[in-house]
Amino acid sequence: MIIKPFYRRNLPHITLNEKAYFITFWLNRSIPTDVMIRLKTNYDKEWKILSEIKYSNIRKKKIYDLQKKYFGIFDNYLNNAENNIKWLGDDRIANIVSESIRYRNKKDYELLAYNIMPNHVHLVIFVERFVKPLHKILQSLKRHTARKSNIILNRTGNAFWHSESYDHYVRDYKELSRIIDYTMNDPVKTGLARNAEEWKWSYCKY
Repeated sequence: MIIKPFYRRNLPHITLNEKAYFITFWLNRSIPTDVMIRLKTNYDKEWKILSEIKYSNIRKKKIYDLQKKYFGIFDNYLNNAENNIKWLGDDRIANIVSESIRYRNKKDYELLAYNIMPNHVHLVIFVERFVKPLHKILQSLKRHTARKSNIILNRTGNAFWHSESYDHYVRDYKELSRIIDYTMNDPVKTGLARNAEEWKWSYCKY
């Protein structure tokens, strides 16, 4: 199978072997469509300006900082969503997602950490060599968990997960440490737990 190192829908995605990945996927309609469009439009405008920087090392650093900035804005919207679409707060559904993530460990990836929030999931994995593209791995995980969850919720005909996900390949160990710390402490930051160890729906290999 030929796996393309780059593909794009509304968000950019890169697939590289021997890399750790930070992935966030979320429930459908957790973020209003107009907010998603506005974030993407603003990001694209800023990215276009930065892409014209002459020196590649400066350009890459600026674009990397831009990605961090917009992910922070995006994740803040998820953590402060005012709607009631928080199905992952149901232990039965959180357990389905947790089991599905763990099931793929050592098959599709090496599981480093994850955290299941009420309306989104942070996942940190390492892939030595892809046997199928990252987006196919996520499609499989999301399809399975959506089917199981919709049975519990007695839902039909509506999407469970948003069609896309945020994925970012980790550049070095320092960044990996920061991302895992961010992942594990998200419930603390949002007031759902007093400390990372208290949160039931999370895991860290280290």
